[in-house]
Amino acid sequence: MDSSTTFECQALEGAVSGPLALAKLTGSRAFERFTGNQIAKLFLMRPDAYDNTERISLVSSFGATLFLGRYAAIDISDGSGMNLLDIRSKDWSDLCLN
Repeated sequence: MDSSTTFECQALEGAVSGPLALAKLTGSRAFERFTGNQIAKLFLMRPDAYDNTERISLVSSFGATLFLGRYAAIDISDGSGMNLLDIRSKDWSDLCLN
């Protein structure tokens, strides 16, 4: 298992006042495999790559993007597994994104 984002997980949980608060907001505490924490690691470790990124897609929406020929939205159920989605409002959480 990839545990290279432990720092990012701890930072995210700290930013929202702990693992329970994060779970109430996003539906889960922070886990190293979640996309949001992997994005945060890329942002910190490879800012050049992050700055040159136009859009981040999940595998589930990337396949649809190829078929549509335009960007497909990220499904709510898939987005909730990123630790970035407010599960009550069904919108990206500014607190988690920052």
